[in-house]
Formats: sequence, C-alpha cells, structure tokens
Amino acid sequence: MLAFALKTLFCDRSKALAGSLGVAFSLILMSIQGGLYLGLMQKASVLIDYCRADLWVGQRFVDNVDLARGIPEIWLNRLRGVPGVADVRPYLVGKGTATLDGGRMEDVWIIGVDVETGAGGPWRFAQGSMADLRRPFGISFDTVDRVKLGEPKLGEWMEVNGLRARVVAQTDGITGFITMPYLFTNFNEAQRLARSPEGECSYLLIRAEPNCDLDQLRDVLQRRVPHAAVFKPEEFAARSQEYWMKRTGIGISFGASTLLGLLVGLTVVAQSLYALALDHLEEYAALKALGADDGHVIRIIAAQSLTIAGCGSCLGLLCVAAIRALWHNPLAPVEIPLWLMAAAVVTVFAICLLASLLPFWRIRRIDPATVLMG
Repeated sequence: MLAFALKTLFCDRSKALAGSLGVAFSLILMSIQGGLYLGLMQKASVLIDYCRADLWVGQRFVDNVDLARGIPEIWLNRLRGVPGVADVRPYLVGKGTATLDGGRMEDVWIIGVDVETGAGGPWRFAQGSMADLRRPFGISFDTVDRVKLGEPKLGEWMEVNGLRARVVAQTDGITGFITMPYLFTNFNEAQRLARSPEGECSYLLIRAEPNCDLDQLRDVLQRRVPHAAVFKPEEFAARSQEYWMKRTGIGISFGASTLLGLLVGLTVVAQSLYALALDHLEEYAALKALGADDGHVIRIIAAQSLTIAGCGSCLGLLCVAAIRALWHNPLAPVEIPLWLMAAAVVTVFAICLLASLLPFWRIRRIDPATVLMG
C-alpha cells in the first residue's frame, strides 16, 4: 500500500510540488508571524527582562513599564529595613524631546539608573560603558537610533527638553515596543533632563537577600507601601505585554494572518490530493475490486498527505532559518524558539491529514464495478 501511495503521488510531480509548497508557505507564515509576535512582546518588557531586580515597586495603577507614573523616592527608606531586602535603588523612566540639527525634534525615553549597581541600566554597549554614564551631563543612545537622532558622535552635545546633555556612550540593539529612543543616564541626570519633581522616581528596584522567599517578601513590602504595587519581574513583564496586546490589537492581526496562511495551506494540499485522486480513480476502483476497504484507502491518502507534509516542512524550515538570519534586527526582532518551530510542524501535519478527507470522500464512493465495465 505504501509503495502504491508513493508511486501515485510522485507520478505527477507538479501536483506533489504544489502541495509541498502550500505546506511550506503555511509553516513559514506561522513561524515568522509567531517569531515577530514573540519578538515584539519581548520589546514591550525589555527593560524588565534585563534588569537585575528581584522585585519592582511602582505606582498602583501602572500598566506598562514605559508609561511610568511618579512615586515618592522616600519610600525606599521604608523598604530598606525590611528583613530579606538586600538593597533598594530608585529608577526613573521619563519622557523627553530631543532637539536636533535643523530644528527637527524627536521624542525619547529618559532612563535614569543607579550606576553603582547597574540595575536597570544598559546591558550591551557598542561604545563606552556604564562607568561613562557617571559623568556630568552624560547620556547614551542606541545604534538603531543613530539616524533618527541625527547621527550623534561620542563627545557631542544634545538638547533634551531644552537642557544640554553630552553623548558619552552608545548601546547596541536596545529599543522598546514603540521604538522611541532610550537615552540612558545616571539617576540624578535623568531627574534633571526629564524635569522630574524633586524627590520623585518611577520605580524602586528591590534586590532580595539570597534564598529569600520572594512571594512572602512581596507581601511584606506591599503592606509597608499600601499605596504602591509590588511586582515580581515576570508578573510586571506580562502586565506590560498585555497592555500593548489590548491597546494595539496586535494579537488579532497576527492571529488573523496566521489563520489565513493555514487556510491557504489547507486549500492547496486538499486540491493537490483531490486532483491526484481524480487522475487515478481507475486504480482505486481496481484496489476496491480486489478487496481493499475504506481503511486501506484512507491509509494510502494519509501516507500521501504525510509525505507532502514532510517534504513541505523540510523546505519550510530551511526558508525560516534563512529568513530569520537575514531579517532579524532590533527594530523587528524574530524570536523563533524550538517549541514554536515544533508547534508549526505539528500543525501543518495535522492540516495535511485534515486535507486528506476531501479526496477520501470522493474515492470511497467509487463503485468497484466500474473496473469491470471499463
């Protein structure tokens, strides 16, 4: 039966190729769309994911790490004495407008970090280091924002919110969800540039003592500052990602395009298998005349479907690897973990098996007597 299935499939290579290309298209679309979605969601929480903090303390109704609201900096004195707290540092996320040559303006995020511990600070540098951000007026910009910010060079001055700042470092591939440039600097300089009210910060970053129960510590800190919200990093990251999911409809758009790809793959594979069945109705009728039942027929068609799925998956995976290598960049990151590729392959195999129902429904209605009549 397997030999018959393969010979029937590959006797018309054009139909087999069309089915394989349909499978490859579906797999590519699912993988790339899923990879883009995961990459964008990581950008939505990039400041949290790379921050060396065990707990975040912020304003009670904060929904997104970038859209911070001010809290009293003095709260850190309430938290430092809590058993299990090793260190507390203020963190500032403020908005600004950079004035560039020719009068052009660019909105930016001003990120104020504690340069001693580096908590919440840049984790990849193209030029300079964290130590450079200790300099008076010192700020960093990112490589991907070079053109957007007028191609500044190290040592040049820049105007942010009408105040002067000096470019002392360049980060590498650190950008947020809405691609507004991140300008990292020390906390005091960030307060000046963002014109933040004195004694106010955006978050307090908590570093816990080793082997401390973070859930229990969070509950204790929450009681100390009842007007704030205390988050574990993974909780705050999920909250930030959910914010953009709900506000932008990104999940619906990515889901709709992925579903479209699945439907295209299903249609192409079903059409190819159905055309093959029509071309070989006499052979199937002969098999049924020799005693083959519906179980034999469905196994033949299933073998053809799985063969198409295997060939299309191999082609699709090669294309996905090439596209990811050529396309991936900080502005449109494509994150394709192994579980996503495995899920895409399993899905296209399921689609192919589903597509085999159409030709099976046609073949099962064949009257074996047609062989004798022919």
